[in-house]
Amino acid sequence: MSNSNPRIIIDANYIRKMSSNGAPFRTLYEQGARIVLIDTLVFELCTTDDPNQWPASINKLKAGVNAIEVWQPVPTMFRFELEENRPYRDPWCNKTTATWKIGIANNSLQRPNDKVIEKSIQERENNDMLAHLHDLRGFLSLPKKLKRKIQESPLDQEVVQCCHNAINNPDTIRLALKEIFQMFNNDTWIKLQNPDVINDSWITWHICKSLLAVSCDYRHEGEQTFGKKFINAKHDLDYLISLAFADGIASFETKEMYYFWKWMYGDTKPRLDSFDPDRIIHFVNDLKRSST
Repeated sequence: MSNSNPRIIIDANYIRKMSSNGAPFRTLYEQGARIVLIDTLVFELCTTDDPNQWPASINKLKAGVNAIEVWQPVPTMFRFELEENRPYRDPWCNKTTATWKIGIANNSLQRPNDKVIEKSIQERENNDMLAHLHDLRGFLSLPKKLKRKIQESPLDQEVVQCCHNAINNPDTIRLALKEIFQMFNNDTWIKLQNPDVINDSWITWHICKSLLAVSCDYRHEGEQTFGKKFINAKHDLDYLISLAFADGIASFETKEMYYFWKWMYGDTKPRLDSFDPDRIIHFVNDLKRSST
């Protein structure tokens, strides 16, 4: 059976650049798509220097308010899996979605206060994972001739294919999972003790894939120069981790997000990079047909 309501993740650049009337959201809604919002989108809209960004974005969402789905944050789903020893499954949060729909429709959805935003900044800039990237590099079987090419031409066909193959290799992912689990050796709240039970139905699996994608990029840069880049990349990676449970993404992404996306998904998770109604309709119809 075809998916008559494909899920499309919206990134911050997509919503920022569209017209004030939110017409692309209306087209998505009319075509039966579900407009997926994640916490990283909210974070990026709230931390911009433009104070009008939040109300302007909320106003745009009105055009497709009935199609909105709000998903759980990636860290929330990750912790759930470690605590409950089972996959999170569907990231859709019914209660938060209902709150957002009402708030958008009634102009009552307030921007989070500064304390909440500052706390989120501190949590997101925690780079505990950075120290493990050095070890993750050793799990990637990439030809030596790609050593410089990854930096110079990350979207070269050969680079994309090799990185994609390495990142999506189940054996590589499991090795990397065990390395990541070393971080939590002393955390008694973790019930999950055997990473071998994890598969692609788990958010943890896709978090690991995202770190392998960063490792492809990091393997030729020093830790000092990569630190800040990794913090910024984590925002992009939240979208891409969540994309594992969506059908596509609407994005005018950064350069890094673009090639991380290609390395992780190849052509399996298409991207909408247009506001043209005909192209949006074509995009949604393609998603419906591909799930048949």
